[in-house]
Amino acid sequence: MEKVTNYPFILIHGFLCWGEEEGICDLFPTFGMWNGNAKHAMEKAGYEVYTPSVGPLSGMWERACVLYAYIKGGRVDYGKAYSEAVGCARYGDTYPGVVPNWGELDENGKIQKVNLVGHSFGGPTVRTLIHLLAEGSATEREATDPAELSDLFKGGKANWIHACVALAGTHSGVTLPDAGRPIVNPMAAVCFGLGMLFSGTPVARFYRWHLDNYGISSGEKNIPFNKEPVMKLVHAKVGNIFWELSTEGAEFMTKHYKTYDSIYYFTFHGCRTKAAPFGLPGQIPTSHMWIPLRPFSLFECFYTDAAHGRDWQPNDGLVNVETARYPKNDPAEHFTSVENCKTGIWYWHDTEDKDHTSYMGILEKPQVYNKFFVDLGEKVCALPETK
Repeated sequence: MEKVTNYPFILIHGFLCWGEEEGICDLFPTFGMWNGNAKHAMEKAGYEVYTPSVGPLSGMWERACVLYAYIKGGRVDYGKAYSEAVGCARYGDTYPGVVPNWGELDENGKIQKVNLVGHSFGGPTVRTLIHLLAEGSATEREATDPAELSDLFKGGKANWIHACVALAGTHSGVTLPDAGRPIVNPMAAVCFGLGMLFSGTPVARFYRWHLDNYGISSGEKNIPFNKEPVMKLVHAKVGNIFWELSTEGAEFMTKHYKTYDSIYYFTFHGCRTKAAPFGLPGQIPTSHMWIPLRPFSLFECFYTDAAHGRDWQPNDGLVNVETARYPKNDPAEHFTSVENCKTGIWYWHDTEDKDHTSYMGILEKPQVYNKFFVDLGEKVCALPETK
């Protein structure tokens, strides 16, 4: 395929994962782990690629704000209204910007764009960033002095994105937190609490929690353990990734999101469950599923409720096929070829024999894994330019 554009690719990790700023990435890159390396493979093929750390336990709004600052440069601004509403600090880290001319016109009068690729919770992270770029935030505009308002909240920037790609995205939420509701809060308390316990230690520099804005974690200084901020976040909704991953939370957070005619959209997803034996009304993991995922998969394999029937039971170990295929309220078509792709429509690919961590390289052959991302780059860069 002919390369029509060559915009930078930003690969965004999901829940509990990390980017290239973390020490752990030197040993186990999220997009490659021990089998391949998507960033290196794409760079070798001639693409500009970045893999930022946007918070393993941060909510989609906060991740989008970090992602904006990471790409464009500047200090992270979570918003005056948002920070006051959820009880976090308004400002975060400062970044030099990996694409500082993002959104600006080049010498040919064309806008500098980027391609966003999100895995798992990286899917709604990308969609949140696109929503804010396009629509801004009326709440932030009303609450903030214009001189202090972040450009992210002003809107009018949908044409800064060329393509949006979701890999096993949690678009409409997953039923895992719904099915395991009694253990969600204890699990959240442990995850958030560890951030405080390891603050200021070598562990925090190897794997950063990115909950500094809540006073829960820090890579540089020790924070005396205080369960109050931890439990406050555990029982919160907006900003609490465990709630935002649920079907209720995802629907609430993304209910106003939509597609835009200046952006191409693609999804990829896998499934490694099959019909349960003996006529049982559920699914079971296949022998190909990575063993650590199987206990989590079983929660979804037999779970149903009034809004999520048996069609939601097939999953990739963590994410339901039904939610990964595409955002349920958006226009979508089955992908056939690049030549047939239009903007503003999610093009979903056939279900692959992959589990959730296959897109991270686990259990994949390095050459196959690397080729997937190189082919993805080729496909995206063959798409016609948009205004």
